[in-house]
Amino acid sequence: MMNNPIAKQKYIDLQQKFEVELSKLQNQQNKSARNTNVTIVIPVAVHFPNVATNSTDKACLRQLVQNQIDILNADFNATNSDISLWTPTVSAIYPGTNIGSLNVQFVLATQNHPAGTGLANGQKAVTFGTNFLANADNDNQWIGYINIVVREAGALGYSPLGGSPNDGATVVINYDAFGSGNGCAGYAPSGSYNLGRTLAHELGHFFNLDHTFGTDQCLPSNTDEVIDTPQCKGSGGCPEIGSVAGCVAGEKSLTMNYMDYTDDACMYMFTAGQATRMRAYYNAISSQLFTNVLSNDSFQFKDFALFPNPNNGSFKISFKPETIGEIEIIVYDMSGRNVYNKSFQYSEMFDQELQINTLSSGVYFVNIQNGAKKIIKRIIVE
Repeated sequence: MMNNPIAKQKYIDLQQKFEVELSKLQNQQNKSARNTNVTIVIPVAVHFPNVATNSTDKACLRQLVQNQIDILNADFNATNSDISLWTPTVSAIYPGTNIGSLNVQFVLATQNHPAGTGLANGQKAVTFGTNFLANADNDNQWIGYINIVVREAGALGYSPLGGSPNDGATVVINYDAFGSGNGCAGYAPSGSYNLGRTLAHELGHFFNLDHTFGTDQCLPSNTDEVIDTPQCKGSGGCPEIGSVAGCVAGEKSLTMNYMDYTDDACMYMFTAGQATRMRAYYNAISSQLFTNVLSNDSFQFKDFALFPNPNNGSFKISFKPETIGEIEIIVYDMSGRNVYNKSFQYSEMFDQELQINTLSSGVYFVNIQNGAKKIIKRIIVE
């Protein structure tokens, strides 16, 4: 890309815009700004090229796609079940490092599909056997989406470092590293990369995250530019937590980070610094993402915000309810214990401050339900 003068200039311009957005976000966070906690919704299209599939295979692959999307949303929002492995004992090994959440919903597009794709309104943006991209890494027919292509990748997967929806850029995932479970014919997750974490890693790249180990050297200039990921060399396999030395004396490699090279079962977190960096990159490219390709039910709650986060047990939840009537809020601790449960009656704008003074410091999950719609958010109580 950098050998193409036009592509190079686009990349430089986008990186400059990103740096401006990153500076804004950091200043806003210092003021506990509300808008850093607003949920963002991102349209996704998934493509299975060069395959002839019958209706049974297609149904199976659509289920596999949704499985992978669910994994993404859990991993990017720190609501994955194995986030509980980040215990006070583990976090003590990494002072200054906190769990990060992008506060995002990746959603399969269902409306206004590109012409010629054969997809009707209401159908999810999953394509089959269309020779999508002819094995290239961008396609102008699919601009405005986060495009995921599942095929023989020659590696577990790859992505541009800072992707551009305006160029129809793609994240490519190998056919045996997509999703989890039994998979489908020809697309069965296997080996040590069978929990769908390859896509979390590659989408991290798309949103401008480098590997935690950079170019795998302990040089002062070699950094991923994220302050709360210790400088390190790359890890593989499933090392014991705290067993891999960082580049600075006394620091340890953050081997459980999605931007390392460890096995799926041994990676479970982004850091707060990484989440801020990804959010800044989203802000830089948000105008490139289509807003008319998602149905209304794709948005779990409109204008959702939870702030401040972190907090001291007092925080505000605000959103437009999907249905008139009861809104139930349940707060769980990391062990799954119910520590707060209350129902509210609302019809228009839900705007409620919760004061749960009994919470001790730690990570909690806030379950908000309105009719059939539910959203889970993670909060940190300090």
